[in-house]
Amino acid sequence: MKLKNSKVGEFVPVRGKNGIYYGGYQNALGELGVSKFYRDRSCVVTAFTNAYLYMYHPDEKFTLEEYNNYHYDFYKKIRPHINGVPTAEALNRRVNRIRRDRDLNLYAYIMQEYIIRRHSTEEKIAFINEGLRKNCPVIFINWMSKNVKVLAHHGVTITECNDMGDYHELVISSWGRVYKVNFEIFDRQLKSYSGLIYFERNDYEIYQS
Repeated sequence: MKLKNSKVGEFVPVRGKNGIYYGGYQNALGELGVSKFYRDRSCVVTAFTNAYLYMYHPDEKFTLEEYNNYHYDFYKKIRPHINGVPTAEALNRRVNRIRRDRDLNLYAYIMQEYIIRRHSTEEKIAFINEGLRKNCPVIFINWMSKNVKVLAHHGVTITECNDMGDYHELVISSWGRVYKVNFEIFDRQLKSYSGLIYFERNDYEIYQS
């Protein structure tokens, strides 16, 4: 399963210094005065910005400045703390500020697991595919990941979940680049927290911009 526009140049294309980014680049917040300490903790802000722009501004291309107008506004409202935005539930609560400010009717679907309370791999794949089938980017927040470094203490945007026969390949946007992850290898390792969340629009009739 994949988003309708999941390819480079289609999924939230941002024109950066080194070509077209695949979604946002969290370090670009430095151009607006955000310190490296908080840029490093803003991955979930970037993932939400990607999801928002994909849903509300489909088929658009962005300059880095245009992307950052949304990115920085959401940074101020989501307010990453010393531990960033640690869980899917925390993100959903903080997105309430954006819902109110932009008059959005966004419903959140959440699946979370902790070290002693886990979901099966099949349940997680089904959840990811459910979001992608609705053409909703899925945000993935994870703490520990010894075997898959790109997912260690990070938040990313899932754009594809491909059944490769003996494993599932996740295609993700991270740091403005495409990464591909063997989900089964990731899921077999010890993890303290993982959260999946996607937002579904319920305001197509009333949203004008």
